[in-house]
Amino acid sequence: MAAPIFGDDAFAGNAEKLLTRIKNEVIVPLLSEHQGIKIFAGGYSLAGLFVLWAAYQTNLFEGIAAVSPSVWFPKFVDFVHNNKILTNRVYLSLGDKEAKTRNQILAQVANDIYDVYRSLEDYRLSSILVWNEGSHFKEPALRMAKGFAWLISYEKIHS
Repeated sequence: MAAPIFGDDAFAGNAEKLLTRIKNEVIVPLLSEHQGIKIFAGGYSLAGLFVLWAAYQTNLFEGIAAVSPSVWFPKFVDFVHNNKILTNRVYLSLGDKEAKTRNQILAQVANDIYDVYRSLEDYRLSSILVWNEGSHFKEPALRMAKGFAWLISYEKIHS
């Protein structure tokens, strides 16, 4: 759980429950029906933070696309430094204007994502950090598509 940064609603802190549900209701049945498939996950904003966090919790994801992830989340960068990522590929991206805000917490997002990206260099995985033009809200669908395209094209080139 984390305090709100906008409005009055705090962050619920139900990531573990959500990941368990996704694993039990989606991934495990899918893997039992289709042997040898590879699972990719992606998310934008808080969902991007979730998939990035999930990649430290389970090795079920071949790769993740964390697009404009909320890596400013309290203590997340410390979490990254103190845990091992369990996926093979990580696509990170952020808008080049996302850190240009008066909100002191959100203003750290560019530094935080770069810190997360540098920490991935410690592992033998393929990762990329892409800077997009614009703010957090510019072309989220296109940014997600770019993330999945990178994951899939990497798969085709290296298989």
